[in-house]
Amino acid sequence: MTMTNTDIELLASGILEGDRKSLSQGITLMESSLPSHAESSELLLSQVLPPADSSLRIAVTGAPGVGKSSLIETLGIQLVEAGHKVAVLSIDPSSPRTGGSILGDKTRMVRLSAHANAFIRPSPSGHSLGGITHSTRSAMLLCEAAGYDLVLIETVGTGQSDYAVAQIVDVILLLVHSHAGDELQGIKRGILEMADLIAVTKSDGIMQEKAAHAAKTYRRALAMSSQASKIVPVLTVSAQENMGITDLWDSIETLVHHDRSEGLFESRRQKQIEHAIVDMAKTLLLNEFNHSACVTESIEELTSQVLSTKCSVHHAARSLAHQFIHHHSNPHHLS
Repeated sequence: MTMTNTDIELLASGILEGDRKSLSQGITLMESSLPSHAESSELLLSQVLPPADSSLRIAVTGAPGVGKSSLIETLGIQLVEAGHKVAVLSIDPSSPRTGGSILGDKTRMVRLSAHANAFIRPSPSGHSLGGITHSTRSAMLLCEAAGYDLVLIETVGTGQSDYAVAQIVDVILLLVHSHAGDELQGIKRGILEMADLIAVTKSDGIMQEKAAHAAKTYRRALAMSSQASKIVPVLTVSAQENMGITDLWDSIETLVHHDRSEGLFESRRQKQIEHAIVDMAKTLLLNEFNHSACVTESIEELTSQVLSTKCSVHHAARSLAHQFIHHHSNPHHLS
């Protein structure tokens, strides 16, 4: 359905007033892949853009089963009760048939989702690496515009998602299991070093001692890493027993205070914006390339030339790129 300017204005007004239904509708618009919604999405964002430093953005990542949703709910409840407004964007695995979210974190965060100052949105990961897409950043901006001062992004799991989410958040919290020996082998060193904080989960009952040992193992591993100068706190937490959650939040606040005082917070945000601009420009150019008539017309001929050994794939690709650039040299062609 095509949205009119009036529709967008009403939606923007609802978001700015903190209406959760309007916020959900706005995020749905951002996630739409329909070409007719692209202009509406851009117009909506332009009308609600929040101040550049209006919230704290935290990524919660870790292997499946480590307890991300449980920790987010326990931490989230503590934060809303302390007066914060918390938005959770949970990147769920996509259904290969419908493209929609499979898990739906509202079913896993029942207590938090019922709170008036909390907003939980499961989003399909789609076909992007790590599940972090342009719409994730846009959804985050809409949440900030709606007055949420804390935005938690739950990733699909440890891996490509960590690299992608690092481009849109201020803090990366890595959750790990207590069996550190096995897990250290499976976690790439770069991902481990990318974390700002590490929390060993499910540190309760008979697992408490094992979790404490795992924390020591991670501290030793980090001390021997190539970024040993970066101090990464390693804590033990239990979402079930609500243990270590306050210490975890205190560590996050200490980290953010340090980064702000050193100018690191602002410089990271600036680099993220630069990355977002370049990344979006690449996407727009790629879409233009994929839908270009001159590209479609040239591919068949160039393929025949490669098959008849008249030129190499590299030469054909370069020729196709040159044809595209020449055909679109008019600066008014790209929208």
